[in-house]
Amino acid sequence: MTNNAKDFEPLHREYDHAGILLYYDQKLPDTDPQGLARTVDEVFNQYGIDGITNQLVDLGEWYDWLHE
Repeated sequence: MTNNAKDFEPLHREYDHAGILLYYDQKLPDTDPQGLARTVDEVFNQYGIDGITNQLVDLGEWYDWLHE
């Protein structure tokens, strides 16, 4: 899990990986850590651990969806 999109988005395309959970809002872990944790939990509930293999998951989209 990272908010370093500049470095990890290119790596996502170049290498096999277990999955990258990316968030763009740098303040999110400080302003709503529980909400971010629930978002990560929901991603894994929906897709499972193997379901995100080699995927780049935008947690911001999931966070917004879960908090509408």
